[in-house]
Order: sequence, then structure tokens, then C-alpha cells
Amino acid sequence: MLMKAIGTLHVSAVGPDNIQPGQTFEINDGDGAILHERGLAVPVDGGIGEDGPADAEPAPTPKARAK
Repeated sequence: MLMKAIGTLHVSAVGPDNIQPGQTFEINDGDGAILHERGLAVPVDGGIGEDGPADAEPAPTPKARAK
């Protein structure tokens, strides 16, 4: 699960350094749900899934043909 920190966090399962506010990190779904319930982080939509990576650009809109 991809999460974004609301405040400074330290999650040893993520790494040895503090996670800064606004920083995204990956964590297992159960622990992510606990952080969200406590108001410490919010889930980030996207990631690698059916729609591809979160940072992928959207497909361009086709232009209408002139008549």
C-alpha cells in the first residue's frame, strides 16, 4: 500500500530514517490501515495496478477532425 505521511513518522519496517510530512512510502496493507485510522498517513491512489504507475501521464485526448 502506498501512503503519504501527514506528519513526521518513524516506521522501522519502512527504513531507518524518519518519514517527513508529505513523503510517500510503501507499507503492508494492515499497518497502512492502522496509520490511516490514527490520522498519521493517508493512502495514495495509484501505484502500479490496473492503470499502470501513478506517475504515468494520461493518454492525450484525440482532436476532432475539421469538416
